[in-house]
Amino acid sequence: MSADVELSNVSVTFGSFYAAKNVNVKINGGEFFSFLGPSGCGKTTLLRAVSGFQEPSEGTVLIDNKDMSGIGPNKRPTSLIFQNLALFPLMTVSENIAFSLEVRGVSKDDRKKRADELLELIALEGQGDKKVHQLSGGQKQRVAIARALIAKTNLILADEPTGNLDFKTSKEIFSYFLKLKKLNKTIIFATHNRELANRADYKLLISNGDIKRVNAR
Repeated sequence: MSADVELSNVSVTFGSFYAAKNVNVKINGGEFFSFLGPSGCGKTTLLRAVSGFQEPSEGTVLIDNKDMSGIGPNKRPTSLIFQNLALFPLMTVSENIAFSLEVRGVSKDDRKKRADELLELIALEGQGDKKVHQLSGGQKQRVAIARALIAKTNLILADEPTGNLDFKTSKEIFSYFLKLKKLNKTIIFATHNRELANRADYKLLISNGDIKRVNAR
């Protein structure tokens, strides 16, 4: 089952500054949803609030109608792809992908099997023994996607997933998110790129404190 997400009167403050203010939006399970807006508008803050890396100052985050208050990121049914990817440089590609399974005590053989399956999905078969620095930017992005998928969560969050890539590579990476939608995942990504946002099902426009859910197409 894909995951429903609801932000109810969510605000996030840092001192007297509102990074996000009175956000209300319902994202239905299986939707491909974008947070669209310029730098500093609160896109990343909202993703972090959904994933548990940032507690709202006010309001409630609900996932599948369950209040997420006080529930940390490791306990939520979410996977967050960070803007800087946060890959481990001293680990191999396979070890990066399977890291969350290692933390959970999954056996080495089972970790490798699952990592190999995902390497095939992201078209990096046979490259699991490489180190991160041996990959291109687009390949690193695909590894980050695979790492998010290995946890088998139904809610994938991505912060500027194509922000540092050229146009051709951006389109290729975006095609992987379309594959995730076909796997019945709920996908929320933050971007300042209107063209990419328009390829989602719906988008949340964030500009100068004005927030509005609209059809993306």
